[in-house]
Order: sequence, then structure tokens, then C-alpha cells
Amino acid sequence: MIDCAVPFDRDIVRRVLADLGIDIRTASIREMNAAVTAIERALGVAFIRMEFGVPGLPASPIALEAELRALREQQLAHVYAPFEGLPALKAAGARFWKLFTDVDVPPSCVVPTIGAMQGCFASIALAGQMKGAASTLLCLGPGFPENRLQARMFGVRTETLDFYDLRGNPLIDAIQRRVSRGDVGALLWSSPNNPTWIVLTPAELEGIGRVCTRHDVLAVEDLAYFGMDTREDYSVPGRPPYQPTVMRYTDRAISIVSSSKMFSYAGQRIALTIVAPGLMALQVPALAERFGTATVGRALIDGIIYPNIACVPESAQHGLLALLEAANQGDPSLFEPSRVYAARARVMKPLFLEHGFRLVYDNDLGKPLADGFYFTIAYPGFDQGAALLEELLHYGISAITLNAAGSCRTEGLRACVSMTGEDRFGTLASRLRRFRADHPG
Repeated sequence: MIDCAVPFDRDIVRRVLADLGIDIRTASIREMNAAVTAIERALGVAFIRMEFGVPGLPASPIALEAELRALREQQLAHVYAPFEGLPALKAAGARFWKLFTDVDVPPSCVVPTIGAMQGCFASIALAGQMKGAASTLLCLGPGFPENRLQARMFGVRTETLDFYDLRGNPLIDAIQRRVSRGDVGALLWSSPNNPTWIVLTPAELEGIGRVCTRHDVLAVEDLAYFGMDTREDYSVPGRPPYQPTVMRYTDRAISIVSSSKMFSYAGQRIALTIVAPGLMALQVPALAERFGTATVGRALIDGIIYPNIACVPESAQHGLLALLEAANQGDPSLFEPSRVYAARARVMKPLFLEHGFRLVYDNDLGKPLADGFYFTIAYPGFDQGAALLEELLHYGISAITLNAAGSCRTEGLRACVSMTGEDRFGTLASRLRRFRADHPG
């Protein structure tokens, strides 16, 4: 593929979208990814790919060598893995959690899942029964679009409180007002947030924990970007600052730690779902009819995770085990690669701002946003993100709408930096320059 002059042939772009039956206004991440790939093939050009939040860095040889060694020496390929996880992995995960968050959990509370998506999947399934069949999942948004697809699969009702107008005490007050109605089974969020990259403060997490404890609501935090808030250095084990977590403030918490971004280990689809000890043993009678047990931990593991995937492949567990052991020992090479994303954002965000765009979610409690995996953009004259996205496609730049992420700000887009290396910065700048020339605002 080549870089060529923009805008691209509009008839070809429209025809590709029509042939795929994709409506930009409602397109999912996967649909946008398929559409951009098809446009690239039809035109023979290379896009600035900002629609797909996938890691763009190679995996650590520490993990790869551990997997290969386990496959060759232990002959794993013909046997099932322990479905609750390798004992050594669970122990290393518990130690990792202590060293990097300063929160104690026993190994029994650490369960490997098929990526953070499956940890969220299981938590949403659990949330849908915590208050009986009428349970509602309350999301702090915008958020990962696929979580709402998962909720839809289970018939779980979702509602969203948007970070745009709610931070600090107003956020806690809004959560309190909503959960006091008695039907919210769980509260779900990511921090750093996909797509805004805001980070919930310890005070906010404490308030969330207090409300969840008072109202018997699950606090489900998706820590897919664990340790990637570049304003703090969380890379030294056993020493502050520690990664903030709601589990410090409530025993109603499930925390999901992905290996995909932090360790660039996305292809092996493994994460850790960590359950607060008090929640693991909690008795919730409403769970018994659906899962055959009123014990939360057993419902989650035996009633949801096991019948869904049986077990995480053992070779991947050995790979993650090696990564966790290296992190626990303070290996500085593990966290360094993920800082590349912040370095890219420090270039790409100013390029968009220089060429007339603005950030939609533009501050974090009045302070500048950290640089990281995502940022959010809008452009004068485009009051709907779908229209802006459709126009940007003709300039070889892709994204997804904030509407798809559940945001109240329908004028904006989510942009991901992961697939744009330094060698494409010049192309991005020239395409943005032409876009602004054609759309003076």
C-alpha cells in the first residue's frame, strides 16, 4: 500500500461502505475496522488507523520463551489446564496485586480469564442477577462499546452516567442517587478511561466504594490500561505510588487486569479477574436460581467462567506467569514499551489541535489529560461525530464515534494512537493540513 493524495475518490469510499452494509452512525469497532480495511484494498492506500484499540508493540521474549518451554518440556498441548488457573499463576497474580496496588488478596481470589473482555463478560453476567431479573448495569461512560454488547447478550439493562459533567463529589452524588432505587446490580468503568483517558482519583474511588458497600452493588473496574497513567510512575513494585483501585475501599469489588496493553501480550488472550475476598464469600440468594449457588465466588467461577470457556490455555498462563514474576522482581524492561503510546500521543494530539480540531473530553478535574492510548476529538462545523468520521475517511484517517462508546457528546470521535508509528507522523500532518484547507470552519 502507498500514501497518496487526499481526498480519496468519494464514490469508491461510498460504494465500499454500501457494499458492506455499514452505517457510520452505528458502526461498531469491528465494523469500522472491516470498512477501513476494505477501503484500503479498493484504493490501494494506507490509512492512519485510529479506529482499533489494539496494541502495536511486540510481546516480551520473557513470555514467549516461557510458553515455548512449557509446551516443549511439559507436553501441555494434549491436556486441559486447571480451570481456576495454575496455582503458581494465581500466587504470582496475588503478589503482583499486593506489590502494585498495596491490597492483599489470597491466590484463590485470582482467576485467569480469556482477556479482560471475558472478565467483564463474566462480571456483567453476574451483575444481571445480583438484584434479581430486574438488575441494571450502571456504566460510567463513555466506555468500551463491547461491554454494552455483552450486556445486551444477557438481556441486562444498562444506563450511563457520563464523565463529561460528572467528576469528584458530583459523580459520587449522581451514583448514590441512582443506586438508591435498589435495582442496580453493578457499577462498571475503566480507569484510565477508554476513550477519554481520564483517571479516577483515590477520593472518587473511595466514594464509589462507600456507595457500593452501602447498597450491595458490585464495583467492577476494568483496568485494561493498568499502570499506563503517565503522570505517575507505577512501575516499581512494593513502593508508592500504587495503582489506584476501588478494592482498597470496598469488599464488593471485582478488578480486571489485562495483559494486552501493559505487557503487549494481546494475542494470547489472557487477563486476571481479581475478586475481593469479602465478595468471594458473599451470599446473594438471588443468584441461586440462575447459577445453582448463592455464593458469589462460586457463581462467578463455576456458574459463569467455567461453562463459558472451561479454562485459559495453559501455555498462555505460563507466559503471563513469567511476566508477572519479572514484574514482581522489578524488571524495568516490562513497563517501558507501553510508554511508547504516551510518546505518540504527545505528537498526535498537538497535530490535531494545530489543524483546527479540539479535544472533547479536554481535562481531568481541571488538569491536563495524561498522554496515553486514546484521546477524543471534534471539529468546527460537524455537530455529529458520524459526519466527521465519514469525511475523515476520505482523507485516510479512521476512528470511531463517541456515540458508539456511549458518550453524551455526539459530536466527537475516539482516536487511538496504537497503530501509528513515528514513520506515519508526516503523513498524518499532511492529511490534516489538507483537511483543514478544505474545511476552514
